[in-house]
Amino acid sequence: MNEIIEDSEGFFAQAYPDPLTGGDPWTYGIGSTTKADGTPVKQGDYITKEAARALLRDWLIKYANPIIATIPYRVTESQRKALESLIYNVGPKAFKDSKLYIAICKKDYVNIFKEWDFGVRQLKGLAKRRAWELHYFMRDL
Repeated sequence: MNEIIEDSEGFFAQAYPDPLTGGDPWTYGIGSTTKADGTPVKQGDYITKEAARALLRDWLIKYANPIIATIPYRVTESQRKALESLIYNVGPKAFKDSKLYIAICKKDYVNIFKEWDFGVRQLKGLAKRRAWELHYFMRDL
């Protein structure tokens, strides 16, 4: 399992509203906004920790891992966990369209370091998560 994601997202069995909007999207489990069948999470929904982990694992297999597979070199397990966490948090399209993705593909470590912030300037609560992700990505170099 990806400890960066679990530690950052936490686990919530009961659905809760987006803290910024007070409503949609509703979230439960380990940061999931959709159920296993693809329908949106809604008020009153509940999930077990085991089901939440399975949902996260399936999302990573379906969305994050295909993008990671396009990186033109073998990433380490630590790098994979960092990338999974970032892609899960910012979304596959935003990551794939980013300067960070280009820097990663080129092994341009200076720009990887510069571009890893992804939203920290707007949401200071992301700083700890981004620091952990960057640490995981860089630690095997």
